Amino acid sequence: MFNFYEVSDSQFGESLPQQIYRHILKKIIGKELNAGDKIVEEEIAKELNTSRAPVREALYLLQVEGIVERLPRRGTIVKPFTQAEIEDYNTLMAELLRVAVMYGQQKWAPEYKEMLKQYAADADTACEQGNVREYGMKAERVLRHVVTVAGNVALSKFYEKASLILNIFVEVKWSEQKIKEFHAPFQRFAASILASEYEQAQTSIYEFLQAGIK
Repeated sequence: MFNFYEVSDSQFGESLPQQIYRHILKKIIGKELNAGDKIVEEEIAKELNTSRAPVREALYLLQVEGIVERLPRRGTIVKPFTQAEIEDYNTLMAELLRVAVMYGQQKWAPEYKEMLKQYAADADTACEQGNVREYGMKAERVLRHVVTVAGNVALSKFYEKASLILNIFVEVKWSEQKIKEFHAPFQRFAASILASEYEQAQTSIYEFLQAGIK
């Protein structure tokens, strides 16, 4: 989870429409755009200094996800995005990470654990700094590494989808205090994997994810 950047032609392997998707979704979660508000392609394109074509594609992606809807004679309208939906994504993320831990039990070669150890240490440093964006990026790298080690393509795809929503929720809603609440069980999660205590790691998943949205 937790990966943030400004819209540009190409960053982190995402297309321009995908980056615009994130930009609009951030506005929705941050209540800059509310349920019932109209999203005007031309205004978004002007704001981001781009053409309307990638904005139109981004809106299509949002429509497919059920975040906006296109209405006759009204255009693209923001649908309600509730706390309950965030909780649903959080529950999905918990299950995905639990499965990743199970799949990866026999795959944690020493070099993978060494990478995890370094990523976790970077998250510790970011927590001390208290910067939400920086901490989010470092914590996401730990979780992504766990999913990658599991080596399941379908799992990785579902992770990306759930991560997208939760990443932006974090950037918009979290504070320095929330980082600290999240980080204690998150540390236990990483430490459990490093110690090959996979059942404890699965328990910690639910603890840090619940801390992140309560």
